[in-house]
Amino acid sequence: MDDEAVHESAAQSHPPAEDRSAIVVLDRAVSQGDWDAANAAVRAGWFELASRHGEATRLLLERAPISALRTHPLIAMMLGLGYNALGFHRVRALRYFVIAVRSARAPRNATLTPADRALIRSAEASAYRLIGRPALAVGPARAAVSFLDRLSDEDRQSISELPRLYAQLGISFYYAGDVDSAMETFTKGLAASPTTAPSSGFGNLAMLAGIHALQGDLPEAVVHVEYARGEPWTDRQRRMYTGTFYGLAEAMIALERFDTATARFHLEAMVHDRRTIEHWIAEAQLEALLHLVEGRPGEALAGLEAYAAMRGGEARSAGARHQLARLRGILQLALGNPDAAAVIVDRDAPAGPERHIQRARVNLSLGKNGSALTELKEAAGHPHTARAAAEAAALEAAVLLRFAPTPRLRGVIDQLGALLQRTQQRLAIALLPSDDFDRVVAALTEAGYGQVTRDVPLSSLLPSIEHDLLLSDRELAVLSQLMRTGSVSEIASALVVSTNTIKSQLRSIYRKLGVSNREDALAVAVNRHLLVERD
Repeated sequence: MDDEAVHESAAQSHPPAEDRSAIVVLDRAVSQGDWDAANAAVRAGWFELASRHGEATRLLLERAPISALRTHPLIAMMLGLGYNALGFHRVRALRYFVIAVRSARAPRNATLTPADRALIRSAEASAYRLIGRPALAVGPARAAVSFLDRLSDEDRQSISELPRLYAQLGISFYYAGDVDSAMETFTKGLAASPTTAPSSGFGNLAMLAGIHALQGDLPEAVVHVEYARGEPWTDRQRRMYTGTFYGLAEAMIALERFDTATARFHLEAMVHDRRTIEHWIAEAQLEALLHLVEGRPGEALAGLEAYAAMRGGEARSAGARHQLARLRGILQLALGNPDAAAVIVDRDAPAGPERHIQRARVNLSLGKNGSALTELKEAAGHPHTARAAAEAAALEAAVLLRFAPTPRLRGVIDQLGALLQRTQQRLAIALLPSDDFDRVVAALTEAGYGQVTRDVPLSSLLPSIEHDLLLSDRELAVLSQLMRTGSVSEIASALVVSTNTIKSQLRSIYRKLGVSNREDALAVAVNRHLLVERD
C-alpha cells in the first residue's frame, strides 16, 4: 500500500471495465460468501485493489463477518487500509489492523501463507509510517522482508507486484532512519522487477536515485537516473508519486551544477497532492534550495515556511523540525542572520555529527573560529554521508585559511578536492561565506583541483557577516532585559552593573540593529530570533 494508493483510491473507485479484473473476482467471492476465495483475490490483486479500487474494495469487505476477518487477516488488513485512507475513520482502521496483526503473529495460524504474512507485516509497517510513527514500522518491516526473502518461487509468483512491496518496505526503513536497510531493500525490489514494460519496480529505482543524490553521491545518482529515463519505465511513473524521488534526484543533480532551469523543470513536472504526499519534506527542501541557488534566499525561506504551514501539526513535529533544521539554518545565514541560524540549530537539529557540522557553519559565520574547529573535531570519526563529509572538509578548510598556513591545511584541501572530484558535489563550497569561498577556491586551484570550480558557474550562496554588527553576549543579555522593562535602572540592577554601562550598551545595540528606540529594537530582535529560547 503506497501513498499514491491512499490518495487516489477515492477518485478511482469506478475504474474502466478493462481495469476491473481484481475487483470483479473479489466481488464474486464476497457475493458467494467464499472468504477463502476472497482472501486469495486480495492477495493476488493487493496493489490494484488498494490503489485503483480503494472505495469499492472497502465497501465489499465491510460485508465480511468478524469471524471471517479473524480467520482471514489479509482481508482485515485490506479493510483497515481502506478506512485508513479516510482521515476521519482512522480509529476504526486501527481496529482492523489489530485483528490482522494479531492473527499474522500467531505461529499456529495454519491458514496464513508466507506471502500473506509478508503482505500483512508490510501493510502494518506502512500504516505506522503514514500515521507519523515511523520508528514503530521497523519491526514489522524487518519481519516482512524476512518473509519475502524466504518465499519459494511459487509463493513469490502469488504476489502480483512484489517489487512494489519491496519499495514500500524500503520507504518504511528510510523514514525510520535506517537508510542502509532501506537501500538494501530497494535493491532487492529493483532486482525483482521485470525488465520489460509494464514494470512495477520504478519506486525502488526512484528511491535509490533520490537518496544517492540527497546524500551527495552524485555518480551513483546519475547511474540510476540514466536508467530511469528510458525503458521499461513510463513518463507517468516518472511524474507521479512513485517517481517523486526520481524527480528530486534530477533536480539535485542539476543544482549541484548550478543549472536552475533544469532543476525547476523536474520539480514542476511532479504530479501529486502537496497536502498529503509523505515525501513533502524532501520536496520542500529542494524547492527552497532552488530559490537559494537562484539568489533569492528570502523567497526560499518564505516558500519553505509556507509549505510547512500547509502541512499543519505534522510540520511542527520533532521529526519534521529535525529534518528542516539544516536548511532553515542555512537560509538564515544567507539572509545575514547568524544569530537566528544558531537558535534554529541549537533548538531543532538532532544530536549527532551533522549537528556539529551545522554548528560549525554558524560559528564560521559568527567569526568564532576556535568554536567551529571544536565542533568539527566532535563530528570527526563518525560515519558521514558524502554530503556531510564534503561540507565538514569545506568548513575546516575555510577556518584554517583564516590563519597562517599549517601542515594540516594542505591535507584538508587535498581531502576536500578529492571529495568534490569523486562525488561531483559543488554546493559544499558554495555554502561558505563569500570571503571564505574565494579563499577556498583559490587554495583548491593552487592544489591542482581547479577543475572542480571551473566546470560549473559556481558562486557563494552566503554573505560574509560584518562581525562588528553582531551583538555580544552581554548585549544580548541587555536586550533580553529590555523585553521586560524599558527602565535603565531596572536593567542595571538585574545585571548588577551601572546605569552608564547599560546606556552605553543600549547605544551599541541600537547602532548594530539599525534602530533608534526600544520598540524598533525589539521588533528587529524578534525577527532575527535574538530573543527566542533555545531549548
